[in-house]
Amino acid sequence: MHNACVAVASMSRALQLARDYATKRVAFGKPISEQPLHVETLASMEVELAAGVQLIFRVAELLGKEETGQASEAESTILRLLTPLAKLYTGKQVVAVTSEALECFGGAGYMEDTGIPRLLRDAQTLAIWEGTTNVLSLDALRAIEKEGAFAPFMADARDRLDRCRLPELAEGVRRAQDALGKVEAYLSMASREGLDFAQAGGRQFAYSLTRTYVSALLAEQAVWSVREGGDSERRYALETARRWFAQELAPLAYPHAAHQKASSFLGSGEA
Repeated sequence: MHNACVAVASMSRALQLARDYATKRVAFGKPISEQPLHVETLASMEVELAAGVQLIFRVAELLGKEETGQASEAESTILRLLTPLAKLYTGKQVVAVTSEALECFGGAGYMEDTGIPRLLRDAQTLAIWEGTTNVLSLDALRAIEKEGAFAPFMADARDRLDRCRLPELAEGVRRAQDALGKVEAYLSMASREGLDFAQAGGRQFAYSLTRTYVSALLAEQAVWSVREGGDSERRYALETARRWFAQELAPLAYPHAAHQKASSFLGSGEA
């Protein structure tokens, strides 16, 4: 949990620095904060940050209930699965977002005396300690197999999506629901294919679990913001959710025997 919080905070810091620098760096006659392509880059970074924030606060909510004896059995089980997922996913997010932020500074982002390169070096540790991406992907599979975490996890995500009736997000919610169906079908296939198949595709499976669950959290946040928030908050929640829904939510891999054999060849360096 601490690792995931640091990852999200680091994304926020990197984005704030990049956003501030964009108002000062002039290219092609105007600040790069007014250049359409750079604006898109900053916006995509903000969407990743919004997703990370939702993820860590959901883990914090569940952890708080667990520590105070208020968590239901289903919530405790969801926490067991969501903890490795949150850590592994934010660990990857922070490396990508911080790398993008470094690039936003151009050559200055590479120079040690600016302090910017350290942001990326520190971010890389967050994908390593407390369990690498592969280790945590396997731990997620263990939580599903040993503790039956998949059913309550998916039911929680589906319930949150079902309660989002916002017309602005109708298409995105449908895509997220379809992604949930793909994830369920994939796990069923993996159980038939065997342990090697499940483990070989474990990383992409973990990403898919996380992205679909984040979709549900963003949808829920949008519902609350439309009902309770101001104009800016409503706009932010709707747009971050819409852009999150638009990406590939279930980037599953299908490593059948022939694929695994080819991977062994490529990974061995024998070519």
